[in-house]
Amino acid sequence: MKLLIISNGDIKDYNFYEKLLKDVDMIICADGGANHAYRMKLKPHLIVGDLDSIEKEVLEFYEKEGVRIEKYPPMKDETDTQLAMLKAIELGATDVTFIGVIGERFDHSYANLSLLLYLLNRNIKGKIVNEMNEIYLINKFIEVEGKKGELLSLLPYSKEVKGIYTKGLFYGLSGQSMDLEMPYGISNVFTEDKATIEIEEGLLLVIKPRE
Repeated sequence: MKLLIISNGDIKDYNFYEKLLKDVDMIICADGGANHAYRMKLKPHLIVGDLDSIEKEVLEFYEKEGVRIEKYPPMKDETDTQLAMLKAIELGATDVTFIGVIGERFDHSYANLSLLLYLLNRNIKGKIVNEMNEIYLINKFIEVEGKKGELLSLLPYSKEVKGIYTKGLFYGLSGQSMDLEMPYGISNVFTEDKATIEIEEGLLLVIKPRE
C-alpha cells in the first residue's frame, strides 16, 4: 500500500504534487499538514498530532467531514511526523512518501531523514519529496528515473559507504568508497533515462535535485 504523509513544512506549489497524489492509496496528515491538505482539496484518511498547528477552520471542516482525528498531548517524545509514520506502518504501508517535511527549521528537516532510516530498517520503501528534491536512503540498491542532463547527488549517511557501483551517470563509480567527512558525490548527471546505484556496505542518501 502506497501512503502519503503530509506535514507542516514548506509547500509552495500545490500543483506540483498532482501527479504524485494519483499514485497513493491513503493520506495521513501530521497536525498542520492538514492545512496543506485543505488547500489541496484533499480528504485525508487520518490526522494525528497535538493539533497545535492545524488552523481552527481546517480542524472544524475535517471534523464535519468525518475524518478520523487522533489527538496527542503536547508533552510527547515523538514529533507529529513520527507519529504519522508509525500510524502508516500500523496500517500496513509498504511505500511511504513524505511531503511538507522540509522547511526553514533545519533541525526538523534533518530529523525527518531519520524517518527514512526507520522505514529502511523495516523493509518499507520511503522517500521525501518537495518541489526541488526527491530524497531516498539506501543500504543496497536503487533505480531512479530521470532525464539526460538532470542531476543526481550521492551523499554518505553513515561514516563510510563502501563498494559504490553506478550505471547511467556521467561520473561512474565501480566499487569506490565515500567518507562522511569528505563526500564527492554532489551533482552527478544522468546520461540515460534511468540510473542505478548499488552499495556493498553503509547508508547512502540519493538525492535528485531540481534546478
